[in-house]
Amino acid sequence: MDTENLIALLAADQAPPRKPRLRLRVAAGAVVSLGLMLAFWGLRPGWGALGDQPVMLGKAVWPLALAALAGVLLSRPPMRTPPLWPLAVAGAVVVVGWILAVAAGGAVFSGTTVACLISVPLLALPIGAALFAGLGHRVVPLPARTGLVAGQCAGGLSAAIYALHCDEDAASFFLLWYGIGILVCGLAGGVAGRRLLGV
Repeated sequence: MDTENLIALLAADQAPPRKPRLRLRVAAGAVVSLGLMLAFWGLRPGWGALGDQPVMLGKAVWPLALAALAGVLLSRPPMRTPPLWPLAVAGAVVVVGWILAVAAGGAVFSGTTVACLISVPLLALPIGAALFAGLGHRVVPLPARTGLVAGQCAGGLSAAIYALHCDEDAASFFLLWYGIGILVCGLAGGVAGRRLLGV
């Protein structure tokens, strides 16, 4: 065996193993969260009549869109830090929608407020763990910011999953408490990013 072939074989042996794509990790985490929701929370009755109750679907769509936005920001090249302003704009839109809903007389509190605040972060844990496992193989210049965006992604997905169980249909309720739950996930992600993604 000549020297060049030997070097090529040694390089192949030392090459890092291929890691699952980040989106596959997120999908796997979301499946786990969905399974937990179905097992412990249960699917809300009435999903067979979505045409008559579009708000049931809308509750899940807006946090899903927020999670997708965060996911797009995370998909940037590894050495480029995701910007925060798109998430800030999306958050401002949610706040404006909440203000309009409250002005229209919507309820803010209910008997499920605490359950909502606890459930969204809990369901975000498998998704967040999958995200951080994928991001841990990158060089992250600003780990706290990257972790915050990852937390927002996990929180948005978990809120969308929890919406399949939640029976509170007032926009003044779910925009506020889902939003706070997602924000908590983002802040927790920022702390975790600083600790786990630091270079």
